[in-house]
Amino acid sequence: MDCRPETGYTTLYDGATTGWSQAGPGGFTNSDNTLTSSGGLGLYWYSAKQYTSYSLKLDWMMPGDDNSGVFIGFPPSNDPWSAVDNGYEIQIDATDGPAHTTGAVYGFKAPDAAARDAALNPPGEWNEYELLVEGERLRIYLNGVLVNDFTNTDPARSLAGHIGLQNHGTGDDVSFRNIRIKELGERASRPSRPSRSARRAGCSRSPRRARTTARPSGTSIPATGPPTTAST
Repeated sequence: MDCRPETGYTTLYDGATTGWSQAGPGGFTNSDNTLTSSGGLGLYWYSAKQYTSYSLKLDWMMPGDDNSGVFIGFPPSNDPWSAVDNGYEIQIDATDGPAHTTGAVYGFKAPDAAARDAALNPPGEWNEYELLVEGERLRIYLNGVLVNDFTNTDPARSLAGHIGLQNHGTGDDVSFRNIRIKELGERASRPSRPSRSARRAGCSRSPRRARTTARPSGTSIPATGPPTTAST
């Protein structure tokens, strides 16, 4: 797990679903500060803001041979296929082919297989992605290890835009937690510390540096429209 201290990150999800919207069928349950995908194909996207250059960090876990991905660089839309057609997917599925596996920019660039295999935790354990976007360059870190370095050269696409989480389909149950972002050039307002996932993994707390917060959980997120509380 990545034990590097963090500074200047803002929480996008840590139990609170404010700013998130579901596009397409299926959705995510929200329990114990964790989002878990169900049904699909759909996309749970952060509709409140678009981003250009940033560091996005999140924890993810797949219980078995499951499939999901983190989408970036897509325009606002209630159609999940808009993210597929206009953005880029950072894949989560360790058993798929080279350009479609965990750490890949799906369909565009395979990860460094040796680095990815050495860094990847097995099913049932949490992993952390950092997606570092600087202009049209994307670097993908898995548990603190650089596994992919991709540059967009397609004038019809961009790495700038919204971010989202894919619910791939029935039986593909992938969980996410502790989603936070730092826009490049932001200055930290508090002393920094290792990420929450790093602290869970036993990394010692740094004496200086920082992060942010959320709302109560235990709700289910509907298949369409903005998130609302639903009965269980």
